[in-house]
Amino acid sequence: RVLQLMNLTDSRLAQAGNEKLELAMLSFFEQFRKIYIGDQVQKSSKLYRRLSEVLGLNDETMVLSVFIGKIITNLKYWGRCEPITSKTLQLLNDLSIGYPFVRKLVKLSAVQFMLNNHTSEHFSFLGINNQSNLTDMRCRTTFYTALGRLLMVDLG
Repeated sequence: RVLQLMNLTDSRLAQAGNEKLELAMLSFFEQFRKIYIGDQVQKSSKLYRRLSEVLGLNDETMVLSVFIGKIITNLKYWGRCEPITSKTLQLLNDLSIGYPFVRKLVKLSAVQFMLNNHTSEHFSFLGINNQSNLTDMRCRTTFYTALGRLLMVDLG
């Protein structure tokens, strides 16, 4: 249900969004990642069968694609909201740790988009301005650390 709600709220982000709802969804993604994404998870678990039936998400790679899509959406629309940006980047950072995940992530077109378009044109929090503060710099550092990990896999 959270993923269905996410689709609905993301489609309306151009008009308005709810910061608390976005933070709640990011908390859900964080817990979901800890529990259901990884080498120790049974790929035939009931969860993946149910995701396949309801949303057409057949495997972990498709779920990771949804995660990355949400990350890009948040960075695009919520770039000036520090709590959402920080939590979104932490999710990206967590996903970029661990070689098995990174190999799967690098194959996703959304990740390739981030690797090829890491500018303020696409991600407003990367914009350089006179009012840059320490939080903005931390966000940029987290973003480029995660992209660096993804790029290293690409380079072999």
